[in-house]
Amino acid sequence: MGKMKKGVILILTGLFIGFPGALFAGGGDLSAIKAEIEAMKGRLKALENQLVKQQQVIEKQNKLIQSYEKALKKQETELEAQKKEVAGQKEVLAKQGKETKALSALEAVLSHMEFSADVTGIVQGTSNMDDGDSTDGAYTFDFGIATHFGGYGSFYVHLEGGDGEGLNNDVPSFSVPNYDAYATLNNANETDLTISEAYYEFNLFKEKVTFDVGKMDISVLFDENEAAGDETTQFLSNIFVKSMGLTIPEPDNFYCPAMMVKIDPIDLIELRLVGASVEDNDWEDLFTHAFGAAQVNFRPRFKGRQGNYRFYAWIDGRNHVKNSRLALITDSYKDPRADEYQAGFGVSFDQELTDNLIAFFRYSTTDDDLASWSDGHWEMIPFNQVWSAGLQVSGAYWKRKDDAVGLAFGQTILTDDYKDANDHTANENYVEAYYRWQLHERFALTGDFQWIQNAGGNSDASDIFIFGLRSQLDF
Repeated sequence: MGKMKKGVILILTGLFIGFPGALFAGGGDLSAIKAEIEAMKGRLKALENQLVKQQQVIEKQNKLIQSYEKALKKQETELEAQKKEVAGQKEVLAKQGKETKALSALEAVLSHMEFSADVTGIVQGTSNMDDGDSTDGAYTFDFGIATHFGGYGSFYVHLEGGDGEGLNNDVPSFSVPNYDAYATLNNANETDLTISEAYYEFNLFKEKVTFDVGKMDISVLFDENEAAGDETTQFLSNIFVKSMGLTIPEPDNFYCPAMMVKIDPIDLIELRLVGASVEDNDWEDLFTHAFGAAQVNFRPRFKGRQGNYRFYAWIDGRNHVKNSRLALITDSYKDPRADEYQAGFGVSFDQELTDNLIAFFRYSTTDDDLASWSDGHWEMIPFNQVWSAGLQVSGAYWKRKDDAVGLAFGQTILTDDYKDANDHTANENYVEAYYRWQLHERFALTGDFQWIQNAGGNSDASDIFIFGLRSQLDF
């Protein structure tokens, strides 16, 4: 723009300087002057056209600059948006990084933990009961948590809840027909989830020695059985599950402070020592009236068939009374004459006969002249011996390998003192048969039949027939 202005000024200056010179040079000839003026007009016209063209070029350049400015502004806006987006992505990545770290930490924790859960539902109905028939149900829920500390052992927690006593309050038998029933009701008659077990386990000498201590279910620490020891998948009646609750008295609170030492010196032999505080308020005076048990399990293999031959003895340190003193003693648990303890021994055998057939036998016995404290008074223990035997058959015989059939017979044998003190007595006989139908790897239905003769040791009692259906769901 500066160069163009300078050019115009030079031309105009030349015109003004040249005009007089031309006038004087021509000696005043007007035609020459006119010609010069026309020439000047031509030069001005050319200059004007040049200026117009330059103006057009300038306008185009201005428009182009404006478009460049708009594009630049748009780019700046887009760049600012991209910066914000990048900043947001950085925040998301930082948050994801924190979440990933937290998830990794959680995975690290969970890698040391195991979980299990199951629900058992049971419906049973009676037939031929002297006091009238009934149909009752019950359910239980179990949730297990285990955490492992590497070489420092493991900790186990067993949460349990349930409702309903089933037929246990209706059938007057020594062996309850539903050993799984466990009602955990609070003061509002609502089902609570309780901590049944919480104990620590430590292994020594490459797991040759195991030590457990805490709140435990002592009934599963000895007198186990491969074919008759699980009320959720096998037999339902107490007599075919374990001797605990029959010749072996249950704790006042079923789950109690306990400890166990298990020794596996060689494959053939396993030793167990069990100690527990089984008296009511058992967390107050630990082991004041303790329970103790010792078991040895011989585990031979006959022609490749596994067997378990368990021999155990036990002692219950709670107060008991000789039957001969019942007429003299007061209704007080702390009567100084209630100074007897109860002791006994038992066996629990199971043996594979074929790939799909297991036989079992269980026997236990205790003192035959004692009375125990029950419901606020002293009560003569009615029987001192229990035995049972039976078979478990795998469904592999009929191409259903996860199904099973069980058949067993058992008997409670009355004491002489009880028979002398009561009329119309007879040993209680028990038969149970079941078929477990495995519909899914995590769900099974079991049809169950039980027959009781001389229920409660009463020879005048009618035979009782019990029909049941059990569902088992494993998560």
